[in-house]
Amino acid sequence: MVEKNYALTAVIYIFLAVVFAFFIGPILWLILSAFNPNASPAFTLPSHFSLVNFKKLLVPVGNVIPLQWILNSLIISLASASIATGVSILSAYVFARYTFKGQGAMLTTFVILRLVPPIVIALPIMILYKWWHLIDTYTGVILVLSALILPFALLVAESFFRSLPVEYEEAAMVDGCSRFGAFLRITLHLAIPGITTIWLLSFVTAWSQFVIPLMILRNPALMPGTVGLSYFFGEYGRVDFGRLSAFSVLFSLPVVIIFLAVQRYLRRGIAGLVSR
Repeated sequence: MVEKNYALTAVIYIFLAVVFAFFIGPILWLILSAFNPNASPAFTLPSHFSLVNFKKLLVPVGNVIPLQWILNSLIISLASASIATGVSILSAYVFARYTFKGQGAMLTTFVILRLVPPIVIALPIMILYKWWHLIDTYTGVILVLSALILPFALLVAESFFRSLPVEYEEAAMVDGCSRFGAFLRITLHLAIPGITTIWLLSFVTAWSQFVIPLMILRNPALMPGTVGLSYFFGEYGRVDFGRLSAFSVLFSLPVVIIFLAVQRYLRRGIAGLVSR
């Protein structure tokens, strides 16, 4: 019996090791290739570590310095996540604290909208944007991404607000606060972990979008990093793996830094959602 337990434990550890290698392998290759002046598709250790690939990112690709694409991603993602989070918080509070006719149907509609692939609405959006002169603008991309993120953000926010005790707000109103005052002074303070979670998830969603920016933006100087990556693929399929890897590493850093900065709130926010 003991031998069977050892065998089962060994199989589990081997399986976990294979899964770990499957996921960590590409990341290691990416990091090593970024510092390898002779980077190639092969998984090899660099003969010497160099920053030459990062220096190449200061050389324009076409007429755009690649670092500009990362700045564009920050502008688009920060704005989209903030708009979606702000609107979802106000809407979710109403859904969580009030009951009205058609409430369930509206929530079901938001679930359906969340399941719609972005490519389905890309062509209609382009036609409308051509009339509204929003093609090739930050505003156009931010509005669409905010609308795409909003259903998911609202559902998460509604779930989190329902997990907060309404008694705190009632006590504040007994002490003289209005409903809106109790919301600002009590509920929002308690909801900081949930709001942070929603904002981070919205930011990551906007950061990784490819189809919508590709369809709306024409000027390479306005494109985010997800679209700008395609410019590293040269004629006849030639790829500068070193520069591509260096750009990918830098492109990942903002998400990692933001995650590390808010992880304390993120854990509490997820715990609040799970505990509902």
